[in-house]
Amino acid sequence: MRTKEEVHDIIHDLNEEAFSRAWDTWEESDRLMDSYNEDDWTRAEEVKEQASEEQARYFREMLGRHPDLLKEAKKYAEKDEDFKMDWEAWYQPYLDEEK
Repeated sequence: MRTKEEVHDIIHDLNEEAFSRAWDTWEESDRLMDSYNEDDWTRAEEVKEQASEEQARYFREMLGRHPDLLKEAKKYAEKDEDFKMDWEAWYQPYLDEEK
């Protein structure tokens, strides 16, 4: 069994990889936010939400390849509030409702 710090480091790295994969969508959100057209600002928020969901899907996909890591992360999230905050931000449990 890995330590909480080891699990956190691994899932942090997975989240960074997921962010990289969703980079184009995040970049589009930033571009829209920098626009002078106010209508683009509303669209930027929508695209930001899409980027977040896309990143979470990539994260969950990569994590799914490591079932033991998933179990360990869930266990630590139950016991540590700081770990839980990161875990929920990255894993986005609300996506379970989509399945």
